[in-house]
Amino acid sequence: MGRTPPVMPPMCVVCPRRPQDDKTFSEFTLVHFRATRTYDDDWVGHPENAVWFCNDHVHLAEGLTDLTAGTAR
Repeated sequence: MGRTPPVMPPMCVVCPRRPQDDKTFSEFTLVHFRATRTYDDDWVGHPENAVWFCNDHVHLAEGLTDLTAGTAR
């Protein structure tokens, strides 16, 4: 059996907010930017192009999803 990469829990990329702080899980949005690699169908984990934002900052990603996650940040 192969090793499963960890999945990244919600944490806003802009501010330090996490669900265990002052926000609940429903107050975070996972935004997918342009992928820079492909994954096998059986791959499990957090893709490099998926970034968490709290609902206060998710608007900053609008119009940037055609960029890579690193460039958008």
